[in-house]
Amino acid sequence: MDTDTIDLVIRVENAYSDGHESDQAYTVEVARSLDNEQLWDELYEYTGDGHGRAHPNLGTCHTVTVLESSQRPDLAGLANEYIS
Repeated sequence: MDTDTIDLVIRVENAYSDGHESDQAYTVEVARSLDNEQLWDELYEYTGDGHGRAHPNLGTCHTVTVLESSQRPDLAGLANEYIS
């Protein structure tokens, strides 16, 4: 295992103003050195499910929740919302 990175299991909930919703889980690898703001910036790339491409004027709410991390158990349960 690379000691410069940590593995996270995240849940991504996507909601669109037209009522479309989706929910996905991912196992991701991020740099261990990220502060909280950088972590959420990095995890933003996992939001969305493609629905907004066909309807670019939709409002969106994406929620990322850290479900688990064996290397950083203190992150489990933390969540961030991205609203546009």
